[in-house]
Amino acid sequence: MYHNDMNIIQFTTITILVGASASCKMYAPGGNPFFNGPESAATYQSTEEMPKTIVLTDTRSGERLFVMEIPVGKKLVIDFIKDSGDNNVLTPDLMMWEVFPNNVNYGPLSNSMTVPNGWSRKLDVTFRNSSEYSNPITDRPLRVDEVNDQPDWWTVDGGEIDTTDPSNGYDN
Repeated sequence: MYHNDMNIIQFTTITILVGASASCKMYAPGGNPFFNGPESAATYQSTEEMPKTIVLTDTRSGERLFVMEIPVGKKLVIDFIKDSGDNNVLTPDLMMWEVFPNNVNYGPLSNSMTVPNGWSRKLDVTFRNSSEYSNPITDRPLRVDEVNDQPDWWTVDGGEIDTTDPSNGYDN
């Protein structure tokens, strides 16, 4: 009896942990609700209403070390790893970063650079003018208002007219 109860508890615990980790959005603005903390990756999302530019500055010299105008429809994920840099004094930390589409919630950070420690760097977020638009999706459905996608009967040469009537709910 006791052994069966332990199996049920273990199974329930594993199920809850797997379900929670599967539904996590690791890279979301505002952070991950389960594992967010001062040491976790930060996500900066750029939208048409609020396109963002990120600047990392060395506060000791004023040098701009990293500038990223995040494209509209993308997000920048930055993670700082302490004591992984190449110089114990000037650049003791490592910054890992990646630009993802807005719908991607996790993935590897494949870009890196050594940076000053947390007390000697400043990360600024600024907003650009909100007149930018994201690039159209390449595999979007065809539109008939583009010249190459128009039916033959719309051209000067003419062609057979499509006689389907979508108003009846059926496409012949």
